[in-house]
Amino acid sequence: MIKAKAHRLNKPEDGNFGKVWNYICDQHEIKECFKEGFFSPMGGNLMAGDMIRMIEIRQNRIISLCEGIILEVVKTKTGYQVEFHPLSDKIKRFPRGKVIDETPPMEAPPVFISGTGSVEWNLGKRTYVITADGKPVCEIDNKAEAHAVARGDKPLPVMA
Repeated sequence: MIKAKAHRLNKPEDGNFGKVWNYICDQHEIKECFKEGFFSPMGGNLMAGDMIRMIEIRQNRIISLCEGIILEVVKTKTGYQVEFHPLSDKIKRFPRGKVIDETPPMEAPPVFISGTGSVEWNLGKRTYVITADGKPVCEIDNKAEAHAVARGDKPLPVMA
């Protein structure tokens, strides 16, 4: 069973004869599984009458599915020889999902004062008013933050 897991082979139903195995094709297309000797490295886990359900998965979505049956497993000096036959000539293909483009809305880059701002205390509003080019730009409650904005070290706060 450990060797089967290493070959991406798992068994959803347990029984002595006619097991159904799922083979996940995530590195190749399902057509590759039809090549002669493809399942031979896994022959120690298989027996005649076992079913293999091949599932092609891309980006966590099932793309295609096909089932086949093991006709014969022969042990040779060099390993196992597995004779596999698909149950249908057609591979069931599923439509690809709609790609949702999740790009966040573009936000304007933060605005900085070029170091020419000045800070004045407004006693009536109890805030620091930052002025640039003689015009008030914003109001900030924290004195250290207000001076950092006026020097150009921090961007102007976003007003809601």
